Amino acid sequence: MKTTSTRQDQGIPGVYGLLLLDVVSRWGYNDETLFAPFHLTSELLADPNYRIPTPVANELVKHALRLTGESTLGFHLGTQMRISIHGFIGYAIMTAHDITDAIALASRFIQLRLPFLQLYFSTFGPKATLQLQCDIDVEPLRTEIILGLTIGIMTMAKALTGIEDLQGEVDLDFPEPEGFDKYKDKLNSTIRFNQPHLISSFDKKYLGLKMVNADPIASQIAINQCESELSALGERRRLAMRVRDILTNSEQHYLSIESVAERLHMSDRTLKRQLAAEGTSFSTLVDEVRYRHATSLLSRTDYSLEQIADELGYSDVANFSRAFKRWSGRSPSNWRKDPYL
Repeated sequence: MKTTSTRQDQGIPGVYGLLLLDVVSRWGYNDETLFAPFHLTSELLADPNYRIPTPVANELVKHALRLTGESTLGFHLGTQMRISIHGFIGYAIMTAHDITDAIALASRFIQLRLPFLQLYFSTFGPKATLQLQCDIDVEPLRTEIILGLTIGIMTMAKALTGIEDLQGEVDLDFPEPEGFDKYKDKLNSTIRFNQPHLISSFDKKYLGLKMVNADPIASQIAINQCESELSALGERRRLAMRVRDILTNSEQHYLSIESVAERLHMSDRTLKRQLAAEGTSFSTLVDEVRYRHATSLLSRTDYSLEQIADELGYSDVANFSRAFKRWSGRSPSNWRKDPYL
């Protein structure tokens, strides 16, 4: 389900328009050619408080595609992406202790930069996974942002760890852009298109990789700034996001509400009340996390239903199947045969 216009109306940071200009300039176009039709300037976009309205950003991307004739614009956006372009969230990630901390920060604060995106980090299962949820369907903006962010994460991970041969697997839920094939040999990771999810997976050994610019004091300063920005944006789902993070990343999967409340330094009664104020509940969040894990395991592994039920904490397949049908309207075996129905 797509969100209402609330998140979209928050727009996209203007600095991403400057990243687009950096790419388009390779084809010989300047800022006036790219921005003038939309009454934008480089000076305006450099203002850290300026955000491009989502509909304008979509038309800007269309214009860039027409100018360059390049159908793989997202790939170039990703290869040019530097961590510093993401503002304080970028500095928090860059100075984090290791990959695990960096991913947790990205999941926590991604909506500061792109309010229609949610990033779920999981160490559940044989590999670590990052699953992206995108709450807009305007094209070509959606495709170019997702492809750009996917390639950008690969680019930035190499720079942040100092390791060139990081590998992984990426599933994207849209068709392969025309001409993308010529770039595949430049990537260490496997990218599959027309898949049911936006999800990437990688070896858990990467989680302990240290960041080359690790600095706990600088990272905490940047985190404090990000928290302030969340408050300024009126972020109302912060507690729900923290609960999701705990449920997703705990070694003891699907903790009780008492255990989660203890980790948040509050009573379970207070946790229930605050989640209700955000329009959700603990059981709803548990279901969201379980459903996300279930579809990931069904689509990306050859686990039997018995194994998946056990991984998800169900006593038997029947209980798992009933829950899955409640979530999706379909049985897990039917979903596995064709996730696109």
